Amino acid sequence: MKHTLALLAALLLTPLAVLHAADSAKPNIVFICADDLNHDSMGCYGCKIPDLTPHIDRLAAEGLRFQFAYSTVSVCQPVRETMHCGRYPHRSGAMGFYPLKPEVRTLNQQLRDAGYLISMIGKNGHYMPTKSFPVDFVEQKINRSPARLAEATKKFIGMAQTQGKPFFHHVNCGDPHHPLLGAKGPDDLADGDAPSRWIKPEEIKEVPGFLEDLPEVRREMAQYFTNVKRLDDCVGAVLKALDETGQRENTIVMFYGGDHGMAWPFAKSNDYENSSRGALLFRWPGVVTPGRVDTDHLVSTLDFTPTLLAATGVPMIPDMDGRSFLPALKGVRMPGWDRVYTFYNQGGVSAWMPMRCVRTKDRSYIWNGWSDGQTEYQGGLWAEKGPVMKGTSLAWPAMVKAAKTNPGIKARVDLLIYRVPEEFYDMTSDRCERTNLIADPHRQKEIEALRSDLLAVMQRTGDPFAEAFAKREDRTVYLKARDKLAAEYHKPVAKKPKKPTS
Repeated sequence: MKHTLALLAALLLTPLAVLHAADSAKPNIVFICADDLNHDSMGCYGCKIPDLTPHIDRLAAEGLRFQFAYSTVSVCQPVRETMHCGRYPHRSGAMGFYPLKPEVRTLNQQLRDAGYLISMIGKNGHYMPTKSFPVDFVEQKINRSPARLAEATKKFIGMAQTQGKPFFHHVNCGDPHHPLLGAKGPDDLADGDAPSRWIKPEEIKEVPGFLEDLPEVRREMAQYFTNVKRLDDCVGAVLKALDETGQRENTIVMFYGGDHGMAWPFAKSNDYENSSRGALLFRWPGVVTPGRVDTDHLVSTLDFTPTLLAATGVPMIPDMDGRSFLPALKGVRMPGWDRVYTFYNQGGVSAWMPMRCVRTKDRSYIWNGWSDGQTEYQGGLWAEKGPVMKGTSLAWPAMVKAAKTNPGIKARVDLLIYRVPEEFYDMTSDRCERTNLIADPHRQKEIEALRSDLLAVMQRTGDPFAEAFAKREDRTVYLKARDKLAAEYHKPVAKKPKKPTS
């Protein structure tokens, strides 16, 4: 009788013990980040090209889609470093293509100390300094290859299983960053594998509203969307590999596309809606309700690290600017998430182009500190002639050419080149921010409220351009701040002493 009761007790208690062990296990993380992907370039976000992104769309259906997610900085290295430290760029050192300050702690360091095995696939050179981003598994040049990404995913997860560790699999896909598929001819695979489908110009039913509807724009858009197709192939390959390892149920899958907007005029390397807005998806079996869409919260890349630390139960990094939106993942509405602040600082070495923006769901106020009516904008990949583009851009040259005979396009080209000191947009009827209402007498009260809000954040966080913004009518204040910052970040390299000649 005693044996029977003991056996019965064991049978009753064992499932509870197993359940408790499963609950206490730290979840794995697969973080897939696209490169130069506009927020609306996928079916789940409204793209009208049929069957373009079935794998990303399925991920959205299986998890949570954020309607309003934003990149704190709209250029590659600074935003990726921001994702991993939760600090504004002027507090972390990520003011341009610079390493984080040595004392700034990262997500990788925190997860490593908690026992996680960490990978870094692609864009490795954008996570600096190397010692602040410890990794156990590295691959550099496979992020445009679905087959090789799948192979690497299985290999890395196998390592984690062998060692009995939770894992953080960080996959930085190379698409749809330039080079674009087919830009140099029909056989051009743009540094990667062939996509599962090539998008034709006639499939482009409309161009984004912030661009001009020109034949060259449509042709380059077809190349861009072919890269988006290959991105989806890569995402599908990684997710399938995850399933095949048996780790799906205990893994948070996070997709962010892109690290900022597409590399086109009025997008990447600016502070506009299409510079900063991203596509953010979370799948977390048993925690995130499938098929849900979050339209309540404005979240940003600043919040990624605190959210992932909260989700895994790993201690928070002290002194972060970002906040955890873990409650939103669980369906809880959080007050105070109605706006984000975006920053842009440098368009290239020695080219300081400071821009600041406060953004709500339907309003945006932008300060272009560098704009003086004469200085020309630098920093748009679409306008460069360097090794990445190699003269393959079609859209921008077409816009410049059309501007010679079209006054409306000329106004857009001039705005992009010279900008104006302040911009204000009502996006309820102008989602692509084409009508600047900064001088509208009926809007001055709300404009001043946004100015004050932005200034308070800049002052509170020690933005080096805070005084220049407060005294924006005095150009010398801006120039002094810019020159001081340039001296700090462009310290001359000491020359080695010459060897004495005999």
